[in-house]
Amino acid sequence: MITLVNVRPLSGGKFLSNCNVTIGDDGKIVAVGNQTEGEVIRFEGEPVAAGYIDIHTHGGYGKDCMEPTYECIDTIARYHLDTGITSFCPTTMTASPEDINKAVDNIRKYDSRYARIAGVHLEGPYLSQKAAGAHPPHLLISPLDDDSFVRNNLDIVKRVTIAPNVRGSAEFTAEYSKKGVQISLGHDNSIDDEIYPCIDAGATSVTHMYNCTSRPSRRDNPKKHLGLTEVGLIDNRITTEIIADDRHVANTLFKMIYKLKGYRRICLVSDSLSVAGMPAGDYYIGAGDSKQSIRVEDGVAVLPSENTYAGSVTPVSKMVCNLIGCGIAPAHAIYMATKVPARLIGRKDIGDIKVGCLADINVLDKEDYSVKATFLGGQEVRYRR
Repeated sequence: MITLVNVRPLSGGKFLSNCNVTIGDDGKIVAVGNQTEGEVIRFEGEPVAAGYIDIHTHGGYGKDCMEPTYECIDTIARYHLDTGITSFCPTTMTASPEDINKAVDNIRKYDSRYARIAGVHLEGPYLSQKAAGAHPPHLLISPLDDDSFVRNNLDIVKRVTIAPNVRGSAEFTAEYSKKGVQISLGHDNSIDDEIYPCIDAGATSVTHMYNCTSRPSRRDNPKKHLGLTEVGLIDNRITTEIIADDRHVANTLFKMIYKLKGYRRICLVSDSLSVAGMPAGDYYIGAGDSKQSIRVEDGVAVLPSENTYAGSVTPVSKMVCNLIGCGIAPAHAIYMATKVPARLIGRKDIGDIKVGCLADINVLDKEDYSVKATFLGGQEVRYRR
């Protein structure tokens, strides 16, 4: 056993007074209180939180989740653990079904020694041609064309992003949400008449709100319809993914979302690319037919040919610090990186400091809440000296 002595755990969304967290030999939390057993690690009243969870990430340290090699996923898992992420969902790009299957199978076979794999997130190819973002438009399809790479990978696929205006989206959502897949709506050109059937069918989130999410628009008559952005803001059934790097979503805009949704319906995601953790310069994302040229400059990745963001290079841990720095309550900012993503992917054993949860724990700085140390299953794996 190990006991973390004199810490302030974030449990159930609130910081507790200074106490101890005891970890059993099975790597799970066995007590939160005054108990002291086994090896003692003493702290000085630092806040501690569950390890952060990133359910939308494409890579890091120069590796992309679409690369079907052990080294690729191993490197990405190490990148995440180095940034305070203890569980993550490797996220695929739009590609041919064959390339997606190769990437998913590679992830399935990987036994992580770093951050835990919490299932695959398929971002595409069920996206809108008019909101493809960094996804290759010529590879976008409807689930009516092919859903085999979802159907055949239900053991590992945890999330799928789909655009509500893609043919068959509501039927796909109904079928696969019942099979345990978390459906997120995004990269769309939808109107409310298409969005609500997907939510009614079981969709529970919006993928990276304000980035390739539709706005109010008209179709073939003067009536103006809500887009996915507005529906996501007002429908309490929906949790909004936010890339809180002050670029994809400016801090001022985040405060509006926070006011409308509340911290329990916001999920922080990095949407990190392979170039996360790498120096500024020119790189590529994706692999095979989906490979694209990007540039990292001024703390963000851009598509030079499109003059738009390609994705983030900011880890979730820095997003938490950013939000706290602009006035968001620390408990709320951390909750959005722990409890909310755990709930979305249906995990009750991670995302909180409580008895029975895995002892995946971040020890935080008392001043700026940056990650000082990380424990994975009760073992200290990272320490900022």
